[in-house]
Amino acid sequence: MKSVKNLIVPAIILVALVISAIVYFTVDKFRNNQVSESSGSGMIDVVYFNPSDISYISVYNRDTGHTVTVNCFSDSESNTSFEYQGDDKKPTESYSQSKLSSYVSLMASFSGYAKISSSGNFADYGLDNPAYKITIYALNGSVTTISLGNRTPDAKYCYLNVSGSQDIYTVAAVKLDEANVTALSFLDSKALNINFYDLKTIHFGRKNDGLSLDANVIDTASGVSKIEFYKPYNHGASQYFDSMINSILSLEISEYVAVTDNNLAAYGLDDPNFHFILTTKSGDTTEIYFSRNISGVYYGYISGSGYYFLVNERQLNGLELKETVLIDSYVCYCYVKDITSITGTYGDKSFKFELDVPEGKSITSDGVYVTLDGRNAQISDYSGRSYCSILFESIACINIGGIETNASVNTSSGPVVSFAFRDRTYVTTVYDFYTRDSDSFYVFKDGEYTGFYVYSRELFNDGGTDTYSYGCWRAYELLNEAISGNVNGIYDLSKEV
Repeated sequence: MKSVKNLIVPAIILVALVISAIVYFTVDKFRNNQVSESSGSGMIDVVYFNPSDISYISVYNRDTGHTVTVNCFSDSESNTSFEYQGDDKKPTESYSQSKLSSYVSLMASFSGYAKISSSGNFADYGLDNPAYKITIYALNGSVTTISLGNRTPDAKYCYLNVSGSQDIYTVAAVKLDEANVTALSFLDSKALNINFYDLKTIHFGRKNDGLSLDANVIDTASGVSKIEFYKPYNHGASQYFDSMINSILSLEISEYVAVTDNNLAAYGLDDPNFHFILTTKSGDTTEIYFSRNISGVYYGYISGSGYYFLVNERQLNGLELKETVLIDSYVCYCYVKDITSITGTYGDKSFKFELDVPEGKSITSDGVYVTLDGRNAQISDYSGRSYCSILFESIACINIGGIETNASVNTSSGPVVSFAFRDRTYVTTVYDFYTRDSDSFYVFKDGEYTGFYVYSRELFNDGGTDTYSYGCWRAYELLNEAISGNVNGIYDLSKEV
């Protein structure tokens, strides 16, 4: 009896192994049927249309119910243009031809990685109710519909079926992302279309430090437009402010962003940090807002557009620059060709510096008329450095030290130093310097406080042998010494320092 039992147990094990083998090979056969075809390169051409062969293409989004439609127009030379006709089209918006072209090409070309079924079992792959339906209407009258279903378990691919076929393929899952677009995705990346020469006024505001600048764009007699601030002071703009405005006028949007009223704060747009108002000569006004810098980008919007966008920090010049950098750094910068005389006064001392420098000539050119108190001022050192140049440069390039627009200036004792400029149109402009403290002076222009102050070195610094660091009054004294001590128009400064 024991021997019979010994025979039964191995028999049971053998039967179990046979059943397991049958199940294994059945499942394995089913698996092999699921991945039944692939190309040698790993890619199978499933759908391809040249945009020039398409009349229009539509993409339906199951989850949103939104349809994107793009019309295609080809001329006799197969040059194709595109027209956005999606559900959310706005007649006033400009849509990018390059973005529409790229989208049509992406939605008209599908390469499969593998054919995984020929049984039409669409429900197993989310193709009975696909996430997207792409319908291509060809110029020859044919209509092709591509369905995109679920992602594969590893999320690298998604399932695809083409109308009229039972075959199911895997394609790159990025196709789902490419199909998921709205009108926002096709907006022209050119944010503004304003010519600098059409500008009339500019406002720039910055909340984090309370900066607020208002300027006019002025057409000069030479045909060049320049920016002049009129509030909170009357003064010229620097090249950095010019560059900032030009970067706004030529702004290219990096990306449009779906921002709602509920998440404005996440993008720094509930209380934007930067504000521009651009008004043209025709009266059109454009307002632009930007967030603070968030991880290297600025989020922004144009008032009234309804769209939000981001731009890289490298696309905007000067938003964070100090006020003293955005304005012209000099108190009274001028060109030597425009000035006929400069009269300086310091206490009971004064001088008159007279010039007649024609257009295209320098202050040191032969035949140029330059005098100091009636004496020839064309004196140089042995290297050719001109002492009259030192004086003119020191006055024309007085650096602004700081800004105090609300300062209360005591003018009762009169200015410490004054310079009166007379130009070729016989207009005289006077700059007065009043004591601020032991090392600085408030600046007045034609009797009005400019809002600026300068440090005393700008007026009184003795540069020694460094002829590019002289203060104005000390530069006058140096020229006076050079005129008195020159030999044949040369004065050796090194012996005097």
